[in-house]
Amino acid sequence: MTEKPTYLLDTSAALVSLGESTPAHCRHFAAAVADGELHTSVYVRKEFIQRWILGYVRMAFAVYQSSNVSDALFDLSQDFSIRDVKVQSHAIALLLKEKGAIENSRTAAIELGRLAFGELKKFDRRLRSRIPNLSGCRIGEQRLTLDFNRFFQDLRAFVESVEPVEGCDVNEFLGFTTNGHACRLLEAQDVQQKTKAGKQLAKLRDQGKWITCKECATIGDAIIALEQPATHCLVHIDNDFKILCTALGRRNKPILSERGVKKLTPEAT
Repeated sequence: MTEKPTYLLDTSAALVSLGESTPAHCRHFAAAVADGELHTSVYVRKEFIQRWILGYVRMAFAVYQSSNVSDALFDLSQDFSIRDVKVQSHAIALLLKEKGAIENSRTAAIELGRLAFGELKKFDRRLRSRIPNLSGCRIGEQRLTLDFNRFFQDLRAFVESVEPVEGCDVNEFLGFTTNGHACRLLEAQDVQQKTKAGKQLAKLRDQGKWITCKECATIGDAIIALEQPATHCLVHIDNDFKILCTALGRRNKPILSERGVKKLTPEAT
């Protein structure tokens, strides 16, 4: 009997793994991983928190502090980060799907806070199995608990719990000064020249930079690839992993993006 593959989920495929994309995209993902078990990592959970959960929480506070939902959305629309706009659009789509139109700003803020809580809970329920936390990430282990009687205090406490860490074990894991994991990854020229994380990793190494959460956020793909066990196949949408995994002798399985799936889907007539 052929042994089932064990998949390691990258952050780029997190939302579709939770069923939060178009039906066609979700079917594409489900078919790709149907033959195996899906695992993730503390580091991927950290990226999910920073990319999505904190975005929902920031929206909750922005709406709470506004006199109405429309004003809050106008204010949030001034964010120039494409990633922030994606998070906000996703949050609004989920709220409209679940709750319909919400006019009261406090009600909307509470629903956004609950959305943050529910999304992280869904991530943890769907992705129970984790690989070892080799990078020593602390943020990815933080929990979000909410008490309605101290709702916004609990949200603020969570935000404080995931603030940047100065003395992270990721420095020892990367081993810039000991010819460690990062240096061996950078021996592959394609990593340095053709991947965003590889270019940044080489820059940080050459500068002898101490890695805090700020720097770590720019080399996330490299850390995810370096943590990948030989027993796992990395499932990803981000194409840089084809180069990173190859350099490390690890298996990878590209998944189409939502737009990629849409291109393959015949237009309705």
